[in-house]
Amino acid sequence: MRPYETLLLVDPRRTDQEIDETVARFTSLVTEPGGEMSNIERWGRRRLAYEIEGLMEGYYAVCTYNLESDHRAEIEGALPFVEGLVRAKTVRRDIRTRSV
Repeated sequence: MRPYETLLLVDPRRTDQEIDETVARFTSLVTEPGGEMSNIERWGRRRLAYEIEGLMEGYYAVCTYNLESDHRAEIEGALPFVEGLVRAKTVRRDIRTRSV
C-alpha cells in the first residue's frame, strides 16, 4: 500500500451535516477497495484565492490514507460524482526522511 493525501474542497453553502456526508462519501471510496484512512484534518471554511464556480470560499478537509496504487484511478474517476465536492487534489506522500 502507498500513502496518499487528498485535499477536498467542499461547497460551503451546504449544511454541516451535508459537508460531513461528502467527506464520509470520500472516506468510503477509499475504504471500500481495502484502503486504510489514517487521518481526516478538517480545516473548515476558508476564503479562496480566486473564484471557483462562483464561490469565493470553501470548506477544506485533508484526508491522509494508504491505498493500493491500482485503486487510485478508480477513486479519481468517482470524485466528479461525489455530491457537494467542488475540487479535489491527490498527491502521493513521500515517507522517506531527508537528512539535512
